[in-house]
Amino acid sequence: MDGSQQKQGKVDEEAKDIISNLDETIKAKILSYLPIKEAIRTNILSSKWRYTWTTISELDIREDYFHSNKLPANRSSLDKFVDNLFLLHNGPICSFKLSTKHNRLYALDRWIVNLSRNEISELTLVLTCKNKYKLHSSFFSCKNLMSVYLCNFSIKLPQDYEGFKLLSVLKLESCSLTGAEIERLVRNCALLKDLSLRKFRERSGLRIVSPSLERLSIDGNFTYLQLFTPRLVRACVDLEKNPSGGSCVPKGGCRSNFSKTFHGVPEIKMLGIRRHFLQYLAQGNFLEENPLRPIFSHLKVLTLDIDLSNPKEILAASYLFENAPTLEELDVIISNSSEGKDGSTSASFTFSSQHLKEVCLEDFKPNEFDLAFAKSILFSSPLLQTLTISSHNPDYNKQAIVDLLYQSPRASNVVKISHL
Repeated sequence: MDGSQQKQGKVDEEAKDIISNLDETIKAKILSYLPIKEAIRTNILSSKWRYTWTTISELDIREDYFHSNKLPANRSSLDKFVDNLFLLHNGPICSFKLSTKHNRLYALDRWIVNLSRNEISELTLVLTCKNKYKLHSSFFSCKNLMSVYLCNFSIKLPQDYEGFKLLSVLKLESCSLTGAEIERLVRNCALLKDLSLRKFRERSGLRIVSPSLERLSIDGNFTYLQLFTPRLVRACVDLEKNPSGGSCVPKGGCRSNFSKTFHGVPEIKMLGIRRHFLQYLAQGNFLEENPLRPIFSHLKVLTLDIDLSNPKEILAASYLFENAPTLEELDVIISNSSEGKDGSTSASFTFSSQHLKEVCLEDFKPNEFDLAFAKSILFSSPLLQTLTISSHNPDYNKQAIVDLLYQSPRASNVVKISHL
């Protein structure tokens, strides 16, 4: 083969290897979708790939990528790997995700300090170990953070905390943080749009003040909840423990929990009231509030856990429905704590919705409470299109229930009733 043929063959080979000839930033982006260890192995492909992995700006490190065998000096392979990764990395680290089951008292501190010196904008630290890990103070020096997810951390805000000016997403799970600290943390994040507090165990009150917040998810055993979030459009609140035995239940005659919680959410469109949260809202004299206008004038979708044998919960739910004139979708998870009561309380359930189109009743039982509730929906919803009933291991005739409901008075002539 002469020189011209060799040259032509080399050109043809390079033309076939289109990916290797891409811009370095594009190749680094491609490698960011691979497990980090596989991305590093691409350095053996050719000279064009040798240092590409060192410029990856999005690092995702998981425990299951590594062997569990201990290295000398009692350091795990993950510790050594991440230390070397930071040492050899060249360029900014915009996104860092770490998932581990071990409590790394020293290594994790070093990594957070390192990240605080980078242009980190997305940080995910998930610890599945038994004990909570004390978050290093250098975390609060990450001024470019836009998205944060922390799991199983003990968090202490520094006295000079001024907030994260760019943060839009904050998710805290199983983190030790008082309600007052959460209020301070959130209040100083002017661009925050999405807040999630999962497995909140502090037994303290929550006061969320955020003019920019649009999405909120809370589950835990808080003692009270107040929302001052005028742009909130989607919220789900799950109260794990029954508050009736605690100090969070106000005495008769005081302003209701209902109005205190929802007074500052005029734009809400999707709302979830889960487990014992409706019982908490039912405390107080909310019937004496007499609102001048519907407080849920934009609500379209509602998920509701309700005990249909509890008069206070029924009253609170009735109040909610009456003040949600634009409601279109309703998902109800039913419970009955007092099966032996007569059905008079449930039969007097006040339900009125002129725009309701879809309803799902979960954990349905063919008793007076549940049947009366289903009938009241059919009777009061002229635009209703579907009523779906579901039950866990039903020991009754599903079709008989469907036929019974079809025979009851219905405001809608097109509604389809089904039992899953």
